Amino acid sequence: MKSFANGRFIVEKKLGQGQQGLVYLVNDTQQQRRVALKVLHSHAIEQLQSAQILSQFNHPNMVSLYEILVDQGHPCVVFEWIEGQTMVEYLQSTGPVSPVVAVQWMLCVLDGVGAAAQLGVTVQGSVLHNVFLNASGQVKLMDFTISPGILNGDAALLSEAIGRQVDSQSAVVFAYGLMLYQLLSGQYLTPDALPEVLTAIASGMLSSTHDVAIDPQLNHLLMMALCEGEQPAYADIGALQTALSAWLLSSEGQHAHAAQRNSTFDFLLRRMRHTADFPSLSQTISAINKLNDVEGERLQNLSSVILQDFSLTNKLLKMVNSATYGQFGGSISTISRAIVILGFDTVRNLAITILLFEHMQNKGQAERLREAVLQSFFGGILARELGVKSAWRDVEELLICGVFQHLGRLLTLYYFHEESLEINKREQQNQESESVAAEAVLGITYRELAALVMHTWHFPERITQSLRELPSVRHVPQNQADRLRVFANLSSDLLPLVGMSGKASTTHLQQVAQRYAGAVAFKEAAYHEVLRSAAQQYLSYLSILGVDIQGSVFARSIKKLVMHGDIPTEGVEVDGMQAAAIRLQEPASTPNAAASLAAGVQDITNTMVGEFKLNDVLRMILETMYRSVGFERVLFCTRDIKSAGMVARFGFGTEIERILPQFQFKLEPVLDVFQWVIAQQADVLVEDINAKNITDRIPAWYRALVPAQTLIVFPLVLDKKTIGLFYADKCQAQSLVIAPEQLNLLKTLRNQAILAIKQKQLSG
Repeated sequence: MKSFANGRFIVEKKLGQGQQGLVYLVNDTQQQRRVALKVLHSHAIEQLQSAQILSQFNHPNMVSLYEILVDQGHPCVVFEWIEGQTMVEYLQSTGPVSPVVAVQWMLCVLDGVGAAAQLGVTVQGSVLHNVFLNASGQVKLMDFTISPGILNGDAALLSEAIGRQVDSQSAVVFAYGLMLYQLLSGQYLTPDALPEVLTAIASGMLSSTHDVAIDPQLNHLLMMALCEGEQPAYADIGALQTALSAWLLSSEGQHAHAAQRNSTFDFLLRRMRHTADFPSLSQTISAINKLNDVEGERLQNLSSVILQDFSLTNKLLKMVNSATYGQFGGSISTISRAIVILGFDTVRNLAITILLFEHMQNKGQAERLREAVLQSFFGGILARELGVKSAWRDVEELLICGVFQHLGRLLTLYYFHEESLEINKREQQNQESESVAAEAVLGITYRELAALVMHTWHFPERITQSLRELPSVRHVPQNQADRLRVFANLSSDLLPLVGMSGKASTTHLQQVAQRYAGAVAFKEAAYHEVLRSAAQQYLSYLSILGVDIQGSVFARSIKKLVMHGDIPTEGVEVDGMQAAAIRLQEPASTPNAAASLAAGVQDITNTMVGEFKLNDVLRMILETMYRSVGFERVLFCTRDIKSAGMVARFGFGTEIERILPQFQFKLEPVLDVFQWVIAQQADVLVEDINAKNITDRIPAWYRALVPAQTLIVFPLVLDKKTIGLFYADKCQAQSLVIAPEQLNLLKTLRNQAILAIKQKQLSG
């Protein structure tokens, strides 16, 4: 294993390679932290004086330098490791940055550079790859050049383009101007593209067209920073920083409505938080969105969050077993398998969509709210179908993007009843559009309200950005985030077709098709096909979710759309659609424990036929036990060589995050029930931990840790050695009744775990 400083820094992985050297993510065994270590192949040891100074310098917008060392003759710099993304990655996934945010970020960078300059150190990390956006949205300059007086990055290229030497300060101003240009345009200039841009700058032919509106003052400021002449517009980055700050102050007057918007949102959010249900909804959605990216852990965590909601679990499993996902083959009886088969993002997006839909439509509120909820759900399905029809690869996020196009309106109807009535009144009396009336009443547009709430729910920026309205002219998507925005807006613009017919329908569709011609190459017939397919899926999903659509004008229009409206009906079974509508009135059946266990056994058998990850199978087994029998908690433990004991690895259930790290015990001597299970290799059911014949065998650590009086343990025995166990419990004594058929199936699950372990041992 590669290491530095005589084994102190253990390399986890290589992060990248630049002009100066290699960068590694390493584990500092002395300080017990993960850091980045850069090996500076091109620097002599005596040139590190600047870095020594910066190692004692702390600034919120600069990556912290921890120390300097020499390893095998090479100088190395140890600095802070940040979780997040480079600004290049941000632009490629999200697109242009708004002018205010772009200038704010540039001021952060320049503030850090200026603070370092006061120490006598020139920091020239002036390329976009070196600007980092951490997980909390803080801008940090990293991987900077530490040798003063040497032009690098974009600054060094200016001399080549102009054909003469330039003042170093002017070159650095140019580099940061180019950085601002890229943020505003959303266009990362690759090394191959830079020469052309630099030539355009040198000849005064640079075009300053951007996807976002930039006022003339900022545009002039940007051009002055980029267009180096005989008399530079800005003597140094301090002058550039002053100009940007002045623009930001002047723009505060122009953006006064933004301050009012934030104030209004804070007021609305406080009102929502004081309701009984909004905090719970927010907590669950935020928990799902904040799951980390470690593959095994996020599968475990997403399963745990979903399994806490019995209704959500059942409805999500019905959705993933519907015809839409039928191409994956076989039934799916656990959330864990759904994530393995369909992917983390698909299950997450379905879960969030169902959560919002259930939250909004199950409260028996006004008819307007119910219709709006049904429309928003169809908008999500329609957005997804547009992506499928366009053969776009990443269609699953479109379900959320389409639904959340209508979030602002839904929140207003649900939480601000009086305001929603006033909006409706203004629409009718003043002949205003709903969006104009909403902004007049709320002080914020529906889109802005939705975007701000989605930020509090920790949605990825690309999904929040999909709420942005498209320009009225033809718009050609530039990146993935822009495509999400196009499909989400397109589904919203197509939605009125559901209630239209005749000439009005034809005219509206022609207008939509013309507006989106630059983004999707659909003929009118293709739009008809997408609407019909989405309508069929929609009715099927409503049936799965058990939604009563009797009396709904919108749902009736959807059925007309499928059966005999303006949409062609070839291949549509009218009787089948009517049957689907009838099924909406039927209560959902609840499978018994034995049937659910049997389905899980089959599910796991199907998984083990092909390639599988052992932990995925073990989680499926645990989840099947948890959901089928109704345990409070289930855990999987394995033998740990270091501690000579059994240690819990993962599990599901009440307080599992608190219990999991502390659930462990020594294997010898045999004093308690857990040690006895391991030694005897026998299944044990304890119906009451306080019963006279067993109470002395229940260890003190268990009583203090787990609030359960009934427990069952299944050891895993391989080659006559106990290698692990499955544990489950119930809170109340005598509350666990397991029929013989269920017990046999539980043992079958345990045997499947042993078989999976054997298979992995043989293949490993």
